[in-house]
Amino acid sequence: MKYRPNLYSSQDKQPKNFDDASFKTTNTLKQRFISEAVKSTNCKTTTQGAEHMSADTESIESLKQQLIDLRQKLQEVTGKMQDARAKRDTANSEVKRLSAELRTLREQYQQLKQQISTVAEQKKSLYEKLSKLREDRKAKTEELNRLREELKRLNVEYKNLRSFIGAKRIDEDELRSRIEQLEWQYQTTTLPPEVEKIVINKIRSLESIYVNVKHLNELRSKIDEIRNKIPALKQEIQQINQELKNTVAEYLKLKESMQALKQQREELVKKIISLRQERDRIREEANQHHQLYISLLSEERAIREELERVSILLKAKELARHIDERRRLLQGKALEAFEKYQKGEPITLEEYKLLAEFNLLNLKQQ
Repeated sequence: MKYRPNLYSSQDKQPKNFDDASFKTTNTLKQRFISEAVKSTNCKTTTQGAEHMSADTESIESLKQQLIDLRQKLQEVTGKMQDARAKRDTANSEVKRLSAELRTLREQYQQLKQQISTVAEQKKSLYEKLSKLREDRKAKTEELNRLREELKRLNVEYKNLRSFIGAKRIDEDELRSRIEQLEWQYQTTTLPPEVEKIVINKIRSLESIYVNVKHLNELRSKIDEIRNKIPALKQEIQQINQELKNTVAEYLKLKESMQALKQQREELVKKIISLRQERDRIREEANQHHQLYISLLSEERAIREELERVSILLKAKELARHIDERRRLLQGKALEAFEKYQKGEPITLEEYKLLAEFNLLNLKQQ
């Protein structure tokens, strides 16, 4: 009859530190199991004693071998558990390290992203400045060309008018004063018709000259004004060109900086992707080691339970064998006392108790 005690109730829970669990059962459970084993032994008949003893010896040796095998298997499983747990913990530590490194890289990525955004705004501002400077230069260049054309036209007109008037320089104010004198003379003096005609013609001639001289002076004034504007305008254009040169250099520098930042960002993204893949791979390994550890944990528990069961059964078998041997010894003494009792020889109280225990007193009466 095989007996497997229920060492754990449905309410038993796995201890937090399973490696330190000993899976001990209560003394009451052990005593009950041993009691049942002894009771089973007492039910054997005397004629079966030798066979029973031989079978018990084989059973005990078998149980001892089972204990040796179970302890060896438990040691192997415990070693595998420790190895799986160590690999899991190592993998988890590496996952934590990689996660921390990933956080640092993501922070660097955000910083790079902010730097790129700042440089992009600076580039945009410089580009707008370049556009405005080019527009200003274009407008001033067009103005310079217009003034040059105007100066050229005025010089031609001035030259032609000067050629018409003559090379002699005529003072405009003196000419005007001369015309006014002649007009005053014509208005205030009675002149002969011939003289009056001469005066009128003279006034008309002087007025024609005056108009041309006045226009010539106006042309010279405009020419001087344009000649003064052109150098200033050239200076402004030169300043714009220098500012354009400086701005273009600054823009190109920012462009190079932008390219370098983008290159850093691309390299950082590649590194983040690589580290993330490495972390996920190691995390999967850690999960596999953990699953193996859980599986081995369950196997270890089953082995410990079986080890406890076999250990209890072995103790019960050994106790039963001890009781059986003692019973056979007592039975021999009881038979000796029975012979003395049949012969009418005196027996001791202990011998009488043995006769009663083995029901030999009733046999005597029969």
